[in-house]
Formats: sequence, C-alpha cells, structure tokens
Amino acid sequence: MSDENKTFEEMLDDFPSTLRSGGVVKGTVISVNDKGEVFVNLGFKYEGIIDKNEFSSDPDVNPADVVKEGDEIEVYVKRVNDNDGIVELSKKHCDKAKSLEALKTAYEEKTVVMGTVKNVVKGGLMISVEGERVFVPSSQVSNRYVEDLSALVGQELDFNIIEYTERPKRRIVAGRRELVEKQIAEKRQQVFDNLQVGARVEGTVSRIVDFGAFVDLGGVDGLIHISEMSWGRVKKVSDILSKGDKVVVTVLDINKEKGKISLSLKDINANPWNTAAEKYAVGNIVKGKVVRMVSFGAFVELEEGIDGLVHISQIAHKHVEKPEDELEIGQEIQAKVTELDLENKKISLSIKATLDRPSKEEVKEEAAEAAEAEETTEE
Repeated sequence: MSDENKTFEEMLDDFPSTLRSGGVVKGTVISVNDKGEVFVNLGFKYEGIIDKNEFSSDPDVNPADVVKEGDEIEVYVKRVNDNDGIVELSKKHCDKAKSLEALKTAYEEKTVVMGTVKNVVKGGLMISVEGERVFVPSSQVSNRYVEDLSALVGQELDFNIIEYTERPKRRIVAGRRELVEKQIAEKRQQVFDNLQVGARVEGTVSRIVDFGAFVDLGGVDGLIHISEMSWGRVKKVSDILSKGDKVVVTVLDINKEKGKISLSLKDINANPWNTAAEKYAVGNIVKGKVVRMVSFGAFVELEEGIDGLVHISQIAHKHVEKPEDELEIGQEIQAKVTELDLENKKISLSIKATLDRPSKEEVKEEAAEAAEAEETTEE
C-alpha cells in the first residue's frame, strides 16, 4: 500500500516506538508563530507542534527567544492526533524529567546547584533550580537567622539538595547552611594564613561592646580592646567608634587555635613613649593632671598616653594618710621625675621634691595642730 492510501495511524505503525505517546524524540525546529507555538520536524511526513503552555514551566518565557529555525531539540510525545495529522509535543515535560534527574543526581552526589530565589513562603523560601520549584526552610537559608528573607528574592545563590523523595509524594528540599559555613571557614583560614603580627590592615567595625570593638577583617573578626583605641584615656568605646566605621588597624596578636586576633587603633608613629626618654628624664620638672587615686598614691597624666605615679610618700614633706587628703581629681600639679622605666613604661614622680622643706618652727606647729586635733577627736 502506498503512503497516499495509508491512514495517519497506519503510517505511525512504521515510526519508531519513541514517537508513540509517552516517548521522547529529537526534532528540528521549523518555525515559531506569533502565538508562541513551535513547529518541529520529527524526520517523518508529519510534523509535531509544541503549544506555548508546553514549552516551558515559566509562563513568562517567549519560545521565540529560546529557539529558532534549525535548532535541534528533545521533546516528549504527548499525543498523536489522527484527525489533524499532528503529533502534540511537550518540551516542558521533557525538560522536567531532565531537571528531576539532575536534582536527584545532585542529591546523591552532594554536588552544588545554582538556584534563583523566587518568593518567600511560610517557613522559608521557594527557589527555582533547573526549572523546578524547590523549598528552602528558613533554618537552611544561612548559618544564622535571616530576619528579612524578602531581601533575597531575585538573587542567584548556591544550594545543596538536602532531601529528595519521589514516593509517595515527590519532595525536594534545598539548603545553603553547610555551604555558608564552609565558605566562612575557608575565608577564615585565608585571613589567618595571610595575616601577620605588625601588619596594618583595613576592616569594618561589626560590633561595639563595653570593653572594645570587633572589626571584620574579611571573614574574621578581630578585637580592638578599649585600651588600644587611643594613646589617651577612653571612657566609652562609642566616643571613638560606631558600627560600620571603616578603620585601619595594627595586628597585635594572632591565636589560630582559639581563632582570636588582637588589634590596635593607635597610630604607632604617634606613640608618646617614643620621645619619653628626653621629655621625662630623671630630674626633669614636669606638669600634669591628677587622674586617679589609689591607696598607695596618685596617678598623674603627663600627656595623652603617659601617666606617672606619685607615691603617697612623695606627695608632701609631712605624713599623708590618704592621697585625697592632699590632692583632687583634675588638679594640676608640678612634680619631679625620680625614675623612668621605658621598657615597662613607668614613671615615678615626686611632688615633695618640688616643694620647699618646711622650717623647724613650721614642723613643730603642724605637729602641735595634729596633736590638738587628735585630743579633740578623743573627747
């Protein structure tokens, strides 16, 4: 029987089994019309057609932007229409099978996939991977709580397929918690490998605490202790720094085992101790301000970053019970340098050495006043 006398159904009997409903076959694009329908040459007398709705899972996709005449594509045979002599095809169905297989392989082999965040749903995110919608629980979005998930919509990110179940109901779940933790670990290792004590590095203040400020050095936080923020005295960290500030710091210490880095905001070139040997040589008379009292004496600020100690025995020629009996916080004083220890950054001062020694009469008078005051107290 000639082809002209055969029905469409009879002619299909001569086609390969893949051209039957449910099969997958390759074809060549003939054209794409204004409706978005794609006509495909299947290598036989009759052609196939892909309806726009069967071209892609994404309704916004325009088939004309994806395929053109002459392109070879793989399609799924939906139905053979005997009346119209047309084979109805689906590219979407074929792509879905490939996508599911790719996702299954990614799950089994623990490979990373790229996904685009589509929208926020109850309990997490919905992303598109290989054209398939995949759920990401909020606990798997990152290694820490993300307050505003909507900020991620539209972003293309790396994911792991952490669950793939086909029966009784297909369930695919992705996550990036492990990936983020791995990336952070790699960044930390890189920072620790490249960082050296004494180096000047740039960072961003990530957190302010009472005792200092943490600085992000590119994946690792280092601490600037409050004592390392200025050569002078700092009462509050917030007086010097704010979260988000860009800073240049000096690396003081690196402890890889504990993952700690100590930093300093001080300008090394402005270290007041660099010129202390000349300014505060033993015997020099200096001026300063009383900044702190202790039981054994008073600390005097000579300049920002340099304090000297006046021992209680060096406050006056007379016996002093408590430093505050003779001195006040903020009081300007004059003293003589009696000792300079550059290595330990210590300076000993004497106010007494700058005062005239009292006469015998004055000593007797003071002693009498002291005795009289003591008798009055006893009464």
